[in-house]
Amino acid sequence: MKEMNLRGHRLDVWPVFVPLVEADKVINLPVAKHHSLSILTLGLKSWIGAVGGKRYLLHQDIHQTIVDLAQFFKPTVTLIDATRVMTKNGPSGGSLSDVTVKNTLILSDDPVAADARASMLFGHRPEDIGFIRLAQKQGLGTYDLKSLDQKRVVL
Repeated sequence: MKEMNLRGHRLDVWPVFVPLVEADKVINLPVAKHHSLSILTLGLKSWIGAVGGKRYLLHQDIHQTIVDLAQFFKPTVTLIDATRVMTKNGPSGGSLSDVTVKNTLILSDDPVAADARASMLFGHRPEDIGFIRLAQKQGLGTYDLKSLDQKRVVL
């Protein structure tokens, strides 16, 4: 770990895993799932796993915490694994009945757009998810998917 100034609205100096600080390129590869506190775990929220410290503090004002971490890490691309998604009782789940097969991967160089598209797999509007709304407001990307050049590949 290395103490880094995250320069967030909520988070300032925080321990970060050294390989993520030293990497030339970072690929974010989260698994999409329900989360009881933040509604969803997608690409933006996955950065909570990239830091140490007093982790219980990260869950206070979780939506701003997620955005603070996302603005620090800035991945090259985000590839969301939504092949099988936990649709309830997350993040740890209760049973196989909590899992739905979506057979979907979402790839984007805009982390907000990736999360926006993934949120729709759960039946949510992107603007209704606090961290997605905040991330767009703070300039990390867009949830206006109609403004983007999208490609759909079916295998």
